[in-house]
Order: sequence, then structure tokens, then C-alpha cells
Amino acid sequence: MTVDGRRLHYIRQGNGPAIVMLHASPCSAKVMSDLQLRWGAEFTTFAFDLPGFGLSQPPDGHITIPVLAEIIIAGMRALGIEQAALYGRHTGASVCLEMAVNHPAMVSMLLTDGLPIFAAPYTDERLAQYLPPIEPRWDGGHLTWAYFRYREQHMFWPWDYSVLEHRADADLPDVQFLHRGAVELLEAADTYAQTYQAAFRYETLPLVDKVDVPVFWGNRPGDSQFKTIPRYPAAAPIHVMDRDPKIALEQELELLRLHKAAGVVPDYFSGFEASALPMSLEDYIVTRHGCVRVIGAGLQRDGVPLIFLHDLPGGIDLHREEIERLAEDRPVVALELAGNGESFVASAPSHAIWLEQIEDVRTTLGWGEVALYAHGTSAALALDFAGRHADQVGELILRSPPVLSADERALFSAQYAPDITPSEDGGYLLRLWHHLRDQELWYPHFRRDHASRRTAPPRIDPAWLTRRAVTLLKQPEHYAPIWQAVLGHDLGAALGGISVPVRVIVDPSDIFAGTAAGLASGSVPAAVSE
Repeated sequence: MTVDGRRLHYIRQGNGPAIVMLHASPCSAKVMSDLQLRWGAEFTTFAFDLPGFGLSQPPDGHITIPVLAEIIIAGMRALGIEQAALYGRHTGASVCLEMAVNHPAMVSMLLTDGLPIFAAPYTDERLAQYLPPIEPRWDGGHLTWAYFRYREQHMFWPWDYSVLEHRADADLPDVQFLHRGAVELLEAADTYAQTYQAAFRYETLPLVDKVDVPVFWGNRPGDSQFKTIPRYPAAAPIHVMDRDPKIALEQELELLRLHKAAGVVPDYFSGFEASALPMSLEDYIVTRHGCVRVIGAGLQRDGVPLIFLHDLPGGIDLHREEIERLAEDRPVVALELAGNGESFVASAPSHAIWLEQIEDVRTTLGWGEVALYAHGTSAALALDFAGRHADQVGELILRSPPVLSADERALFSAQYAPDITPSEDGGYLLRLWHHLRDQELWYPHFRRDHASRRTAPPRIDPAWLTRRAVTLLKQPEHYAPIWQAVLGHDLGAALGGISVPVRVIVDPSDIFAGTAAGLASGSVPAAVSE
């Protein structure tokens, strides 16, 4: 959704009275997934990405807890949530406290998990030490820094005081948890300090006695705020939860049952289902295989609408400039296919699933004839869809498709992509980084000799490579399998059997531009090239 011109992202799950859930820093709403899965059996849970984290954009100006609270309140109103129980961790707990104090009619109860209470205010100098800038490095070192920075905060508090006196009384989370946190920190690299600092500057204790709704101040052994329990007012209703998160979420659920929110929780519907669409829109569309994230641009323009298919593996955030350029004279929607970016699927993503998702998106939009634009490795998908739905596709535009020989397909499918399954040592991050970088320097990337040097200007700016890495690391388990699948298609044969008009364009910087050069009917406009 959009609040005050800025994107505010949330994850909705379950049915029943509303619970609004706000995460700690430097995470996103994904950290609430286990709670949403369990609590969703009885409640409609709304886990928001705090502005500056996840997919929520930060507001203009200085970020404070009151500013964040008003944004979430505005989000609740936009969703039609009349009242909700509030649940917050750390930074999220501070925001929930502010919401409860200033908007009690919209709050049925407040439950915190580790409300931040500090013995003394953090100075600007201390915050600069605690929240250093995350600057992309040519060698990918910032990826492993983020991983071990997030790991360190579960071993020491504060994370940058690695001495015995500051050793955390906590279990080290598993590698999947650490991976998620590291990716979320990298995703918010440009904005995390702005939001994070707000929690350190916000004084919570003076507000504890000003809460007029039912409240439960939760704390857990092993949490950095557990030691602050003696600082609460004597009459404060403190609840000590179990150290085990699985037991703690059941204890929290028992408290949430005591004061359920009143009012109706509106059913979900995608913004793309509206009878009149705005010029631009970002939302999800429900398909047979789960929700897919969709970007729409130029939606009020005339012309044959275009469905944009991103590079595989990949995501739509990597093509925003290209999507906007294509939408200058027609409506365009770009869908993030299952197993990529923010589009998750219960089973392994597949060509068959993607075909059905394209059709579901087209049906939801009510579009008749469309054009398909396939970037790079999504060409086989576009060709297959057009072959099955020739009456619905008026044109195919393929950008630098990988037209490979049988020998190349066999070779590339076997060894093109590394395994980037998260590992304790963080080495998978550098494997991905140098795979992305080497693809720009050699073709194929695994033949690192002088004859295989690429002659196009390499796209190895660390900031650009970081954008790609973050997108791909959101679902690392699918990275190598998707590469293997998309490089196994015989595009030459598929092109020979298609009845829909096809236009091939190339950008010399694209990885597979050389394989498609003989088929090209044009080049990529400078404004579209990335």
C-alpha cells in the first residue's frame, strides 16, 4: 500500500480479530513468520515492515518513533482495521507503545517483547559506532560483514562490545535465521540506521504508566532487555516468557486471547482487482500457486498491455528502470515469478507453475490480447506461454535470449551456477558475489582464460551487484535449480515453431547477448539498458 506517497509493506495471514505486529531492528516482518503461522489460526495477523526496513520506504525527514507510529496508524486506517491488538519487539515495541498512548480507541491491548529501556541516552557518537554505514565493496566483503554483524548481536550486547562482561545469555540462532537477518540488514543498508536510531532516542519509561488499554510487558531470558525488568514501575504488569521461542509464542497467544480486537477485519483484495487502476501500483495478485508480487506502470495509458517477465533467477526490483521505460506508451505489469524475490511457493518453483501464474495475472487484470516481454532467461517461458495461448499474445519481445547449442545446454545446466545454500561460515555469500561478478567478465564465466574475456563494459559496480545479490539471496535454495532449468531449453527450436510475431533485441552488456546477436531485429534503447 501507499501511505503519504511512500510504500508501506505488510504480510497478512490468518482469520479472526486483528493483530498488528511490529518487528525489531534490523529485521523485517519476515521475522514474525512463525508467530503468524500459529496465531493465524485464531487471528488475522498484519506484520508490517517498519519504514526503512524490508519493502517499506522511509519517510522524508528525521525518523522518530512517533513518526513511525503515525505511519502504521495510517496503514491500519487504509486497510480498514478499526481496532487491533498490538504486538511489538524492541523497536516495534516502542512504536506499539506510542500507538497505544495516542490512539487507544484503535488498540484492544498491547503486548511487548522486550521494550527498549536504556540506562542513559545514546549519544550521536555512540550511535555512529553502533550503526556504521554499510558500503558495498568490490570484493563482496560487506556481505559477510553483514552476516557476522547480525550473528554477533546474538553473542554480545551491544554487538560491538565483544568482551566477557557483554556476553549474551542466549542461544545462537540457526543458520537460516542468521541468513534471513543478514539479508534484511543488507536490504536496508541505505536506511537501517535512520530507523534503528529512533529506538535508542525514544524514552519509553515515562510512557509506561500512560497506557490506558490492557497491557502486558513481556520479557524473555536471553533477550538483551531482560535485565531491564527492575526499571519498570512497581505496579507494571510484567510477564516473563519462556526462553524457548516455541513455548513463548504459546504463552503470548494466551495473553492475546484475553482482549481481542473489536470491529470487522475487511477481506483482502488486490489493488489490481479494482475497477479503475491508478497510473502506477505495487501489490500482490493471488494465483493458483500463492501470491505473486506485481509492479504496474502506465496502467491508465492506451495501447496493447505488456506483461514483463524478469530474468530467471531474479526479481522485478532489478528491472524498475526498464519497466518504467516500457510503460511510456502502454500499460505494463511485471510479475515476480514463484521462487524469486518476494514471491514464495510451497513447492519447488517450476516452468509449469510460472505458466499458470502468468495466466492468473492476465485473468485478474481482465486483459485480452497482450504483448510479452521476456528479459534474458525468461525467453523459454514466454515462448511456451505464447505457443499455448496464441490467441492472447499479439507480440513477443525477447531481450538477449540464451540461444544455446545442445552441447552448451548440457554443459551449462551441469555447472553454470554455484550452490548458495546458507552455511555457518558465510562462504556462500562470496560464492554468489563472485559468480555474479565473473559473469560480467567472462563468457562463460567458468572459463577464465583470455579467449573468454567479455568485451562489453562490465556491470560490476558494487552497488548494482549488491542489489542483485540481495534479490537472489531472498530464496537461495532456488538459485542453482532455476539456473539449471532455464538453461536446458532449446530456444532455437522453440523460435522456429512459434506462430506469434517475435522481436529479438540485444544489449551487448547482457550475459547472453552474443548467443542472440544473429536473431536480433534491434538493440535495447539506452534508457532501458541496465
